[in-house]
Amino acid sequence: MSRLAVCLRIALACNCLLPLSSLADDAVTYQCKPGPWGRIEYQTLYLSAPLALMDEFPMPDIQPNWCFPGGTADSVRGFLTQAGLDAPTVQRLLGDPNAHRDAEGVFTVYPSVAELEALKPDVRATIYRELAKSPLNSFYYAPVCIPADSFEEWLGTGNFPTDVSDMIRKFVYRDGDAVLFSDFRAVLSHAPSDSEAHRWVRALTRVRCVLAYLKVDGTDDLTALKRYWSTNFHRKDSLPMLEAVADMPGGGKLDLTHLFPPLPRRLVYSYITPDIERTGQTPNCHWTSLNFFNYTRQNIFLDLKLASSQVLEDYERVPEANTFGDVLFFVDDQGSAYHSCVFIADNLVYTKNGENVMMPWILTRLEDVKQIYLRKPGAKIVVYRHIWPEEDS
Repeated sequence: MSRLAVCLRIALACNCLLPLSSLADDAVTYQCKPGPWGRIEYQTLYLSAPLALMDEFPMPDIQPNWCFPGGTADSVRGFLTQAGLDAPTVQRLLGDPNAHRDAEGVFTVYPSVAELEALKPDVRATIYRELAKSPLNSFYYAPVCIPADSFEEWLGTGNFPTDVSDMIRKFVYRDGDAVLFSDFRAVLSHAPSDSEAHRWVRALTRVRCVLAYLKVDGTDDLTALKRYWSTNFHRKDSLPMLEAVADMPGGGKLDLTHLFPPLPRRLVYSYITPDIERTGQTPNCHWTSLNFFNYTRQNIFLDLKLASSQVLEDYERVPEANTFGDVLFFVDDQGSAYHSCVFIADNLVYTKNGENVMMPWILTRLEDVKQIYLRKPGAKIVVYRHIWPEEDS
């Protein structure tokens, strides 16, 4: 892994909570569809890791590199040519004295920033999809993924200089309905100072999430709301808060995360902390989904076999997600689940998009997750629901 990736993994491993009051009064408010979950309103915002922690780490070498496991000079030449890269650039990359195949069979070439900037969109997408197959290419393997409908909003809220924004537009590439960005190194090579480089890194790692609240007053069926948010009264720890808001004169608004079980309530809108990172076991999406109803984290879900066993024993497949805590599994054409998230209400889900420490736990819109993860041919979503023991009723 590159030194930049290491810096990011350490620097972004921290909590970052955003209170409701951080939203602007004139921010666009969306309404969830009516349902047993009640009347929910939400606004979108972008979550970034704190800059202060990043300032503790020096910025690393910004030389881009492409790693091809099992590659040779001939195979890399053939791939780059077939991908559409122009012959002079291919010759320059392969003729570079730094290009080499190491003892583990990884062939590495070193494109210049100018060569990256000159890539045609279709050529960039083809090459980067190949690089994404190996974690050795850390920024291509785990790119910044931006829902296409929010790209300009995402870019605008980053407060980049105009020339940098134009550069980022040039570097992004598409995969299905998602816009991807991998060229951290190329962008940072233009930073006028370390402080500006740190600020850009922070802005480039922002993710769109949702801050939602439940509106409750005397006109609502409080019993029905309590039934939904307690999963038919199997878990009742959040009900006092719901009752308290309903008892307020004229009703009130309740931050939706206060209705989450204890563990996701602590994790949402936060990043992996150093104590978790030091275990060498980084929580991923399945760990997040299968731990949703747990009071304390169960790291057995980091093992794919144990996680699969848990689903078979404690969950049942259902036709659609419509119950608080349903797990949505994104499966490929072989039936293997490569992502999962938790249904909250209507189009809102709780997720951690990847095990990378720069990816926080968030409440977000299902359509955003679909744009990121329904890119594979034949991919689909299947839904599983937790089976509660009879004595918990």
